Amino acid sequence: MPEHFPRRTVSAEFYCGKCGKRTQHRIDDHRKGPCLECIAKLEAQHTQAPPKIAPHSQFDLFPGIL
Repeated sequence: MPEHFPRRTVSAEFYCGKCGKRTQHRIDDHRKGPCLECIAKLEAQHTQAPPKIAPHSQFDLFPGIL
């Protein structure tokens, strides 16, 4: 049976299968939520600058036209 937490509980320590260790997890609606370390890693990946892509023209796509 899953654990239920009081309303004021913000986080609790659980084993995270993705991290492979015990980490703090967010408590959502009185139940265990996602791992806070995993969320931090995902946010760091999303805030990184996107890779630079060289601009292409249509002529690069169809070189035999000209």
